[in-house]
Amino acid sequence: MSDQKDKRSFKRYKIQTEISISSKDKSCKAYTTDYSPKGIGFYIDNSPPMTIGPDVYFTVKELKVSDKGRIVWSEKDDKILKGGIERKNIAGLLKHYQLSDIFMDLQRSMKNGILDFTNKGIIKRIFIKNGDMIYATSNSEEDRFIEVLLNSQKINLDQYYQVINFSKKNGKSHGSALIELGFLKPNDIIDAVKQQVEQIIISLFQWEDGKFSFIEGPVISDNMIKLKLSTANLIYRGIKRITNIAMINRLMPSKNLILCYSNDPIDLFQDLKLDSNDREILHRIDGKKRIRDIIAESGKDTFQTIKTIYALLNTRLITVKEKDDIPEQVSMEGEFLQNDLKNIDKEFIEKVEYLYNQLAYLDYYSFLGIPKWATVDKIKKAYYQAAKEFHPDRHLTIQSDTLKSKLNSIFSHLNEIYKVLSNPSARIKYDESLSRTATRVQFNNKEMAKLRFHEGEIAYKNGDFSKALELFGQAVYFDSSVADYHYYLGLAYIKENQFHQAVKSIDQAIKLDPNKAEYIAELGHVYMKLGFALRAKSTFEKALKIHSSCKRAQEGLSQLNSNKNL
Repeated sequence: MSDQKDKRSFKRYKIQTEISISSKDKSCKAYTTDYSPKGIGFYIDNSPPMTIGPDVYFTVKELKVSDKGRIVWSEKDDKILKGGIERKNIAGLLKHYQLSDIFMDLQRSMKNGILDFTNKGIIKRIFIKNGDMIYATSNSEEDRFIEVLLNSQKINLDQYYQVINFSKKNGKSHGSALIELGFLKPNDIIDAVKQQVEQIIISLFQWEDGKFSFIEGPVISDNMIKLKLSTANLIYRGIKRITNIAMINRLMPSKNLILCYSNDPIDLFQDLKLDSNDREILHRIDGKKRIRDIIAESGKDTFQTIKTIYALLNTRLITVKEKDDIPEQVSMEGEFLQNDLKNIDKEFIEKVEYLYNQLAYLDYYSFLGIPKWATVDKIKKAYYQAAKEFHPDRHLTIQSDTLKSKLNSIFSHLNEIYKVLSNPSARIKYDESLSRTATRVQFNNKEMAKLRFHEGEIAYKNGDFSKALELFGQAVYFDSSVADYHYYLGLAYIKENQFHQAVKSIDQAIKLDPNKAEYIAELGHVYMKLGFALRAKSTFEKALKIHSSCKRAQEGLSQLNSNKNL
């Protein structure tokens, strides 16, 4: 029963009004508790329990909703029966829902289908695949391809009329006419289409009235251009275009509420591009200041500041609270705003494939790359780093539906891991379960060590020595039997000027592989940096006994002789 309530993926809106519910054998009057495009919560006084599953018909006059659905949960609390109806259709009036919630919730539920909006004869249609908006059409004149190009000054008025006349005369599309007349290159068409589609979607934020409905199913044509559009960015840009002050003021929460960052990485690490003014407003949010304080401090136009705050709230990057009662805020201020999406390189694809295949085998600690005794802060940091790396919005350029599905599975698994490890009682139960799978965990730790070591090598080559240090350390933690892991950890310590730690790591590598002249010579160089000249000399000589042509040892002795002659 509670599981059904937890699975509700659409935002709920509070409302208490009459609802009539009827089935084949009975009907009753009830009262609503909340609603969403996908469901209705209700309660009935002095009613026997309802059977879960059967179809029912319901009407909520205040919402102007009359639909078919099914009872998905029911529970008795004293004399009150509470329950929930899952609607057959996702539909409603825009005045009862936030457009941003409709977009966000369809994305989070990874649905496929067509989302229609109608208002005074205008029909706008958005095509959705795996939750992402990939295309849109409109019968509005202002949304025509040629009109969008003119309004955005991609073409001038003279070119506009030339295209119109050429199309009529030759029976060709505006796109073909633009290319044949030389006003657009073939490579520019996709960008122009994307601009048109974004305009269609963004313009919906100007609507205060209208209907929406979602038809679920595989309705995407193979011939259709499939664009990669950031939901959060479209919401942000759409709200920033609103010019109706009264509309924004009506929708804004109380200015006495405190603003804070969302604690959910799926909200934080989105593809959201802010201008410098809006970044400045965002950076004033600290979990203590009220909306009115941030408006006053910004020094910007009041309406523009309110609109920015409202836009950020609708992207769910930030949220509100009544009192300063929310635990520690995100400590990585600014890191969650992604100006550039992550490149989909071979290493990343391999990592996704590996982690997906290990979902059922790797223990939670190994998945995050932390020891079993990690503190809550360490768990939170590792979780946020992993969530940032695997956030679906950071990888909009993925073409493979299979790879994207695996990425979403990994991200969902990360959320489950954090839910367990951040809860003390749940973590204790999980830790107890690990003892029953110790052999399997040990095997997978070796696999994870290889993965972390490979990542560390990449970070080291790219000059990110701090990250390399962390990754090599994880490799050693997962499998301390490999000499190279200790050696490279020592190299990373050297780059970070932590020479005493470097000695310990390289010395451990030598214990595991005592005949590796390369290890011994590098240890000699660390002794030199610590000022232990005699110890360095004997170490270089030891390396040369093992391998007479060891360059690092020869370089070290040469440098020692040079220093002696100075």
